[in-house]
Amino acid sequence: MSPSTLPLKEYSVDTPRQTLLKGAEHLLKSVPNWNPGKTYYEDTKHVTKISHDTIDGDYWCARRTALRDIPIDKFKSAIIGTTEIGFTHSDHEINYVHEIELMQVRNIQNYEDNGWSYTIHAIYDFGFPLNKRLFNELVHVFVSNDKALVVSVPIAGEVEGVLGSYVSVEEIKWDADSVEWTVATTSKPGGIVPEWVTKLSIGGAIAKDVPNVLAYIESNKFLVQVG
Repeated sequence: MSPSTLPLKEYSVDTPRQTLLKGAEHLLKSVPNWNPGKTYYEDTKHVTKISHDTIDGDYWCARRTALRDIPIDKFKSAIIGTTEIGFTHSDHEINYVHEIELMQVRNIQNYEDNGWSYTIHAIYDFGFPLNKRLFNELVHVFVSNDKALVVSVPIAGEVEGVLGSYVSVEEIKWDADSVEWTVATTSKPGGIVPEWVTKLSIGGAIAKDVPNVLAYIESNKFLVQVG
């Protein structure tokens, strides 16, 4: 795999951390040059712009959102998570991605750069007439003083139904007053879902995470680690 790409394929759990970081950073730099799509929440403080591109045959969709007047520390906790099972990025995710029915986090590893990784086995329920979708992913988290990056790639794992796959790159940058939140993803839902259906729906799906996350961090469901 070229270090400048993140193709949608099955990755090894031993894929070098720096390879994923370089691929994610290269992808994020290209997002401003993608084809513009819809704009969501134009009448709010959280304007969200969608863009898309096809890279090496994979259809990618991204959203960029500028967030102001939010509880930044809570937001960072929800997106970054911690190294404790029950409080990872993916454990938070099940509380705002309402299609997730099951999220199992395993194999947490810490790194000298103060980041970490883990694997997930997740079940999504998109409702009738679609069958539930299974996803096995490797998640790497990178954290610095004013930025964090969450990279997810497909890996081999349990298959007891329709297997889907996705690559996701999620970046947040913050200062004292605001957060810039970028998500880019490419996916294959598996089964008999036509590719054009995925292309039509993916922009709206990633856009709705914005109000869902903001509602979650202000709710009594918000996961707060104690001790």
